[in-house]
Amino acid sequence: MIVASFWDLKHNEEHIALIENSFSPVTYGEFKYKVEIFKEQLPRLRKKQLGLILCSNRVTTLIAYIAGLQLSDALLLLDEKINDKFLKNIIERYEPDWIYTSKSFQGHDDYRLHYKSNDYEIWCRVSSIDTTEIYPDLALLLSTSGTTGSSKFVRLSYKNIQSNAEAIVAYLQLNETERAITTLPMQYSYGLSVINSHLLAGGTLLLTDDSILSKDFWSFFKKNKATSLAGVPYIYQMLHRLRFDRMDLPSLRYFTQAGGRLSPNLVRYFNKVAKEKGWRFYVMYGQTEATARISYVPPERLSEKESSIGIPIPNGKLFLDAETSELIYEGPNVMLGYAHSRSDLAKGDELFGRLHTGDIAAMDEDGYFYIKGRMKRFIKLFGLRLNLDEIEKQIEQHFSTNVACVGDDDKLYVITEEETKIDEIKLYIRDLYKLHPSAFTVKRIAAFPRLANGKINYTELKDLMV
Repeated sequence: MIVASFWDLKHNEEHIALIENSFSPVTYGEFKYKVEIFKEQLPRLRKKQLGLILCSNRVTTLIAYIAGLQLSDALLLLDEKINDKFLKNIIERYEPDWIYTSKSFQGHDDYRLHYKSNDYEIWCRVSSIDTTEIYPDLALLLSTSGTTGSSKFVRLSYKNIQSNAEAIVAYLQLNETERAITTLPMQYSYGLSVINSHLLAGGTLLLTDDSILSKDFWSFFKKNKATSLAGVPYIYQMLHRLRFDRMDLPSLRYFTQAGGRLSPNLVRYFNKVAKEKGWRFYVMYGQTEATARISYVPPERLSEKESSIGIPIPNGKLFLDAETSELIYEGPNVMLGYAHSRSDLAKGDELFGRLHTGDIAAMDEDGYFYIKGRMKRFIKLFGLRLNLDEIEKQIEQHFSTNVACVGDDDKLYVITEEETKIDEIKLYIRDLYKLHPSAFTVKRIAAFPRLANGKINYTELKDLMV
């Protein structure tokens, strides 16, 4: 069966596609019309252009995104709150042909205002530009790190994003009755995959940038009868503190978790809540380099596979490197490669569907995979090779508390947000790893520094310890 691309919006024109508090609900017919209008507003400097979209979870941003895909332009997605200095650096490196923003753009010597409405602006490049042609199949440039200043981006093709959306629709069993609320930034691959898959299924997107800690978020959720939510570990830690098990959410059908390891006690908690409420809870694993999703644990197997990342998504394949135990993924959603500047946009497919994840893993007798740590997250103390991810897991399982580990070959730092457990953790590390007290330090900080995607910022955390 031939499936239409999600950006074609080929669904019942009367069905609601987008809901945002500041807008009237937008049907698929209205969505298509608004996309056509936006395409006419864009400058056409060349056949295939690079568009920079400063993202927020808003109707107008979705219109710009779909319009760019329909025009076969390559799109670079950034947070609209990006630091001006970082933004200037990326603009100078990538020389976008046009820039979309729903906020007032500070301007740039090489750009002029091309179109302005009450809701957004379109800026057009007017000075000289790299004449290198953009690779025809290049669709998206997404950041790998979650930081706003990195100029390194993942190059994704139309096939990458479409195939991943199809796989997600299949294993999440999505259809046109779904109403997904945006709990994650659009420019973050996980958040974008929610958008792509629900547009493919013909469902409805509830667009908000409100935090799950705000009353407005839950009012919007209940008023519009959200059927799902997606979250990184940090979001699930907050939901746990909010007593998710006591929430009255009759419209909810399922919720998904990815973007890092969720502690076993929280997996058990949310799995228990899901079973009691008749919901589905999906624990997943992915990387931006594979267009967000690589594997998932079927909800009915989660109780017995609570520490697993699951099985490959449809049309994907996972296996282990025989020598290093590195997890390797193969599938149509594997990126073309990386980009560091405009000239890299001419490059074609450099990976040919195979991704070395950088994660060390194991596989059980049922074909389920388990992450053991990152290949680069190792230190060596007194000749003892220590996996920082494994130490985190051991402590979290023993104390049911979140910790973060950083260090070098001189010292291990274990950081916690709970003052009361510092002495117990010290004794545990000393006894478990037979380390001299001078080789490690356990410290408390008020809150872990985090990247824009919610993951712990280990680089900043390490700087705080030095």
